[in-house]
Amino acid sequence: MDKSFIRVWEEKDVKEIEPYLLIVGEVMGDCAKCKEVGLDYGAAKECPKCKTVFRYITSREATSSKPGRFTLIRRIHFKRPDLIFIDYDDYKSASGHSRAKSIFND
Repeated sequence: MDKSFIRVWEEKDVKEIEPYLLIVGEVMGDCAKCKEVGLDYGAAKECPKCKTVFRYITSREATSSKPGRFTLIRRIHFKRPDLIFIDYDDYKSASGHSRAKSIFND
């Protein structure tokens, strides 16, 4: 069987994802909830600072404009098959929209 990564869209509230999101940089990860940096994304099950248990993972390096993003996604998935991969472009767009909406509703 030849498996590939394909995007499957599901309607979600970004506020349900962000508190449990591990954001991968070039080498290390960050907690989206408390912004703790320097996490070993391959091993961190929870944030050492805020104790959030990670459920989702994304990568700043896996944007649609970068060549080889699927290779990176495969590598992250190989290290963390327990986490649901969130598209970074989709996450940034949804979180920006959510922040803008909250500013105008205040």
